[in-house]
Amino acid sequence: MTQNLICNHCGKELDFFDLQNDFSIHKRIGYGSVHDGDDVHMRLCSDCFDKLVEECEVSPIEEMDG
Repeated sequence: MTQNLICNHCGKELDFFDLQNDFSIHKRIGYGSVHDGDDVHMRLCSDCFDKLVEECEVSPIEEMDG
């Protein structure tokens, strides 16, 4: 049985383009957080990724020089 992948933020099933972009975080959280020692497996759809970037005070995007 194949498991469908969903966006952890909005719950949408990830489509071909979302999977191709692979906006995901897979990391063990260190100390100093309420999630000390927990593993994070987060996937975002393209729309949620774009919204998250727009909300950042300092952009995490490094644009390519043309």
